Amino acid sequence: MDGIHDSIVANNQFVVGLNLDIYSFAKVTNITGKLELETIEEGGYNDSPRMFRKAKTSPDTLILEKGVQTSGLDDALTLGAIVNAGMILVMRDGSIAKQYTFEYGIITKWETDGLDAMSSSLLIRRIEISHTGLVEV
Repeated sequence: MDGIHDSIVANNQFVVGLNLDIYSFAKVTNITGKLELETIEEGGYNDSPRMFRKAKTSPDTLILEKGVQTSGLDDALTLGAIVNAGMILVMRDGSIAKQYTFEYGIITKWETDGLDAMSSSLLIRRIEISHTGLVEV
């Protein structure tokens, strides 16, 4: 393997880019897309309501679990940090099988394992990012 694929942790198949930093996670959940609609019934057109796209009223939340940072700055995942560009790469046999992106997010929660020099546990246990919505590329 070459480049970004060299630094994926064993059993981790998801590469996550947050701003310019790269991470490797074992589990990524809440990969969903949702569209909010407003329906209006018109007089004279009774077969079905008219549907219009509404502006999003609440953020989506992405949950990243059991990971390590593979490149970038060490202090990028602070609580309240803004993520101007996010990307999730689903890897299969060393190549990209799927890709998701979001434009804007905020880190709303993070957890780490306890610091233990005798342990081989991963540093990042869980991160939650509230974001504007995922797009499948």
